[in-house]
Amino acid sequence: MFDMNRDWFANTQPATAGRTRIYLEWFPQVFVDLHEMGYNQTYYFAPPALPYNPNMTAAQHDWLNRYGQNNAKWFDRFRFDYFTREIFDSFYPGYGEGWPILQGAIGMTYEQAGADGLVIRRADDTLLSYRDGVQHHFIASLSTAEMTANNHEAMLRYFYDYRRTGMSADSREPVKEYIIPPGNDPARATKMAALLMQQGIEVQRAEANFTNTQVRDYFERKLQTKSFPPGTYIVSLTQPAKRLLKTLMDRHTEMNAEFVKQQMQRAEKRLGDEIYDVTGWSLPLLYGVDCYTAELASNVRANVLTEPPKPAGRIGGKAHLAYFLPWGRNNVAAALADLLRQNVRVHTTDKEIALQGVIFPRGSLLVKVKDNPEDLYERMQKLARDYGVEIYCVNDSWVAGGANFGSGHVQYVKPPRIAMAYNYPTSSLSCGWTRYVLEQMYGCAVTVVHTWQLAAADLSKYNVIILPDAGGAFGGYARLFGENGTQKLRTWMQNGGTLITFGEATRWLTEEKVELLATARELRGGKPEKKSDKKEGGSAKPESTAAKYDLLKNIQPEEELPERTPGALMRVQLENTHWMTAGYDGYANVLVESRNIFTPLKLDKGVNLAVYLPEDKLLLSGFTWEDARKQLGSKAYLMHQSHGRGRVIAFAEDPNYRAFMDGLNLLFMNAVLLGPAHTQ
Repeated sequence: MFDMNRDWFANTQPATAGRTRIYLEWFPQVFVDLHEMGYNQTYYFAPPALPYNPNMTAAQHDWLNRYGQNNAKWFDRFRFDYFTREIFDSFYPGYGEGWPILQGAIGMTYEQAGADGLVIRRADDTLLSYRDGVQHHFIASLSTAEMTANNHEAMLRYFYDYRRTGMSADSREPVKEYIIPPGNDPARATKMAALLMQQGIEVQRAEANFTNTQVRDYFERKLQTKSFPPGTYIVSLTQPAKRLLKTLMDRHTEMNAEFVKQQMQRAEKRLGDEIYDVTGWSLPLLYGVDCYTAELASNVRANVLTEPPKPAGRIGGKAHLAYFLPWGRNNVAAALADLLRQNVRVHTTDKEIALQGVIFPRGSLLVKVKDNPEDLYERMQKLARDYGVEIYCVNDSWVAGGANFGSGHVQYVKPPRIAMAYNYPTSSLSCGWTRYVLEQMYGCAVTVVHTWQLAAADLSKYNVIILPDAGGAFGGYARLFGENGTQKLRTWMQNGGTLITFGEATRWLTEEKVELLATARELRGGKPEKKSDKKEGGSAKPESTAAKYDLLKNIQPEEELPERTPGALMRVQLENTHWMTAGYDGYANVLVESRNIFTPLKLDKGVNLAVYLPEDKLLLSGFTWEDARKQLGSKAYLMHQSHGRGRVIAFAEDPNYRAFMDGLNLLFMNAVLLGPAHTQ
């Protein structure tokens, strides 16, 4: 399952890509996204709740108020109840009204209480019918059309000015352009450039080397001089879609300060925050590509791209011994999955190999001519064309350094046989994102197993099992597996299986009756969440009546989880000798949207494959609570624990979030594709 109303800028789904394509052909000045919400609500229309996206203009706020007032006039006439400025914000650019707003439209969400059938009795004893919902949406839509028709000249002038002012250079804005070099994964940089073009953003590609003396990277943010190679993408901020471009490409988008202050006050009172969606979405961080903000426009010969770019593949000729594919690029992982579907034998190296003047990094693929089909060369040619991968031809196996072809550090890649749990208690979104990444992006077949059948299923059919993120419905994973199912899963791992877990599934592994992961989720302050049957210490000693009573201190909960991080992008450091982190330079960007903070594994229990950076370097983009940020620093994001011949690979969060975390794809695909290769 996908939430299509969050996919507008990510464009992962064909329906979304088609929708944005048609939008750019039409360029509507007013765009309304009609929705349903819980049946105990009434009707919502603009103006939206805080926070607003800071790239919205004053004119847009004015129009939103005017449309709201016109809707209110008609709702009053029919005696319809409604509300405004609550719940639904215009901050995240992936909404069905947020993305159009940043293209210059007056984008609005209208929410009608859903009857969940023909008629339903609500909590206030009123009846809500399906007919009521149709009428409310109809009246709101006609009101919107009326407002637009009555102000069509002013609306067209506004829209023209919005797009025109994007073309004007603003001396107050330090950033003039974004520079995206090919980097370690040119295919990923190319995909991001194509994504920008799909949204009506102009992208140029440099034809020659060039230097810019005023650039900043996305991490240290120090002004520097840097040279860039041909093929580098340049995206100027002087264009009609400037405000959308800024929102998508800036490292961080600020929320309204007063709104943040209110949320902190609510948090102190444990009232729950009013942050509606994720707060960090910077495309360069999601994609994990090198990107620089330039405070000086580059002087370089460059072409404006008219078609979305595609990566170009290359093969070095017909090999006598083998073909090598350097690991570290998403398209190489997709190519590996294709080779395995063809029953081509592939090996992977756990150590880098120096061969023919090239350093092949950990994870690189070795496809030997021996024991493979006679038409292997033709297959490899097609692979280079289809996936845009670079394939090296090897006729001499003597290495200058690293592992030899016959070394124990070179592992045979067993084709993955993947099962994924589905239905309660799993999150349908987590399941949908994961299945999409595996099947549509990487071509890996997945057997979807109903959760109530999983504990009794013949697990020997699979060598990879994925437990997606989940909720607590129906007793969660604990009730699903029980003691017998848990033991069955343990035995399956001991026989060589790779178990991959996300979020709540990872937390379940830590429970005392499960103990498949030797850690614990932490409560606020760092105490482990695990509970013991044995009570410790008795009741707390009351404070002396002579002392001044500290109300705030004494009403704090004794045990509670940290505040939920509302979808912020954070930086993790990777264990750079393990096969699971092959393809990375030691760091990765992750999205945190939970209350999960896991204590790192002890050295004798497993490997902490990824840990959050210290608290002062942790947050890249978005919002998090100060206490949570301090506690997250240096804690575990990704853990590996062996069980017999197999293992558990446990993510604290879902690495496939909304299928737009391209920079994390390799970390997940390493677990899926390389896990079975490392059965002990």
